[in-house]
Amino acid sequence: MRMRPVWVFNGDWYRSGCAVCMPSQRGLRGAWIVMSSSVRRPSSWLAVFCLGVSLACVPGMASSPAGAATGSDACGALIAKTAGGTWSCTFVDNFAGTTLDASKWAVQDSSQTSFTMNGSCFDGRGVSVSGGFLHLDVRKQSQTCTTLLGQRGTDYLGAGVSAWGKFAQTFGRFEVRMRFPAYAAPGLHGGFWMNPKDRSYGIWPGSGEIDVAEWYSRASDHVYPSLHYTGSIGLLDTKWDCTVTDPTAFHRFAVEWGPNTIDFIYDRKLCFSRSWTPLDLFPPAPFDRPFTLALVAASGSGGNAPTLQTPFPSRFDVDYVKAWS
Repeated sequence: MRMRPVWVFNGDWYRSGCAVCMPSQRGLRGAWIVMSSSVRRPSSWLAVFCLGVSLACVPGMASSPAGAATGSDACGALIAKTAGGTWSCTFVDNFAGTTLDASKWAVQDSSQTSFTMNGSCFDGRGVSVSGGFLHLDVRKQSQTCTTLLGQRGTDYLGAGVSAWGKFAQTFGRFEVRMRFPAYAAPGLHGGFWMNPKDRSYGIWPGSGEIDVAEWYSRASDHVYPSLHYTGSIGLLDTKWDCTVTDPTAFHRFAVEWGPNTIDFIYDRKLCFSRSWTPLDLFPPAPFDRPFTLALVAASGSGGNAPTLQTPFPSRFDVDYVKAWS
């Protein structure tokens, strides 16, 4: 979705209006993309962007068939590539234990990264693993949020994990199976993002960002895939009409990332396909460097801000995260 802040590698997300914390200057390292939800919320103004625009795909179009593949690997049944052969598993977490696997994930902590999102603070208390799922809980909890920039009051506690420093890959297939809270009104925001491992092409959005599946409770049956880079246009680089039949059920959100095109595949159907056109680089830049993974759940903002009716706590559940090359 459309964002106006700066991508701080080795560190924070911060929003427009916030002071900038650069952990690279403080000897810290982190794993988080920049978000400015105040300019990312889908609301009535989305209609302006959606008029007459449909790019490179039709929701519901079948993705490349996987029926020709036989056998399995660590990620499960083999998946066929469109160009032939099969994808090879490079990362998998089925969340089979009772604690988060620290060899694969880092928990978001505002006191270490200065990251806050839509007023939500992060300290790890909203992250848990049980029953074969990763749980990300958003809570209403008045507290003092401590960051590297100081302290401030907040009413919400979010939850997030990242694979930064644990796993990164250039090109491939990446997939999450997750479900969103059973709520269809303003208040909640979350999803699955891919972010550059390094600031190879400068601060956000120069080094790129892949929003695999971004969800807002105000538009609960819509999930938004996006690309961000210097020169990206919300009208063209976000797909505004990808829907799921029941957002409270588990759904599969995948991206197949190649040197020329990135395909977004929801529940095994192609929703969006995009070839990027950066202003200051030649493709495949900036999407030719390793990217890592992040899952986040938080309160909403702006037109998607919490109301008295927003249920807290609210839970985002993740069944698995997988990657292939």
